[in-house]
Amino acid sequence: MRSVSFAGLHRILNAVADAPDGLTASEINELVLNKGLTLTPSNPRPAPTTLYHYRNTLRRLQALKRTGRRLQANIDDLEVDELLRLPVPGNGDQSLNDGARDRFAELVLRNEQCRLIFFDLFIPSGIDSMSAADFRNFGSAVEWRHRHSSDGKNEVVFHNRMTGRTACCTSPVSKNAIMYGLRYWARNELHLIDEYCAPGGGHTIMFPLSATASCVTSSYSVVMETVRSLLSLRTSEDWTIFSIYDLIVDCCQGTRKPRAVLFGAIDWLLQEWPHHTVLVPTSPGLATLNTTSVREEDHVLRSDYRHANGPYISHIRVH
Repeated sequence: MRSVSFAGLHRILNAVADAPDGLTASEINELVLNKGLTLTPSNPRPAPTTLYHYRNTLRRLQALKRTGRRLQANIDDLEVDELLRLPVPGNGDQSLNDGARDRFAELVLRNEQCRLIFFDLFIPSGIDSMSAADFRNFGSAVEWRHRHSSDGKNEVVFHNRMTGRTACCTSPVSKNAIMYGLRYWARNELHLIDEYCAPGGGHTIMFPLSATASCVTSSYSVVMETVRSLLSLRTSEDWTIFSIYDLIVDCCQGTRKPRAVLFGAIDWLLQEWPHHTVLVPTSPGLATLNTTSVREEDHVLRSDYRHANGPYISHIRVH
């Protein structure tokens, strides 16, 4: 599993579907290049190896089926048929339609390998099949951390405190497939999960979302609901200080909403109550004090709140 753009997958699938008799791999490559189909804005002319990974992903998800040397859109599959009826993102547009995102999520969660090595970590044992709605409603948080094994290898360890499920990946292949493949798909592309770093950078918490992030963050009512939830936590003192980390736990993980909703609520407070809301900044050095690599530092900082590209914020004070 590789880091791929699902908007790019949608463009390729749609192009192949226009050829009812299917296309060979080389014909798909020519079609993508001749039509100028972009996979990502930074990759206007994808290399043959990149196109191979995109085709292979569509085959693994059974969106494409092979007949001899030719690949065809698997229109007999209900999810694929519905996916092909939805608007395709224009070139350079990464904003995948929420309906298309849900259809892709169903294809991913139906894949036995995807579930076995990643998504099953979130759900109780004994569930043979799982829809995207099941994952969103019944999945529970999974934490992951880096650690050094007894033989000196760098491992990534996963643990679900609620179900007791654990997993560990040590090889570069497994780490790439899970951390930069399936985890990236679930978080960035399919909006099935969000994640945040626990204080000190020791571990990261991944938690299921009740709906796609783009759907939730565009809803004014959801942001206002989060504002009310935050204000309900105030004490009887004139000023209440909130840790951003604690707010993420209460207002995001606890309600299965993405961190962007909480950050939107804080932005609203700053705009509507500018004299009653105070940001407490922290330095990047302090926020990443316990990290061990540049990549880990970037990951920790991406979890933090910033207002208008200002300093990183660890707490807010509300009158």
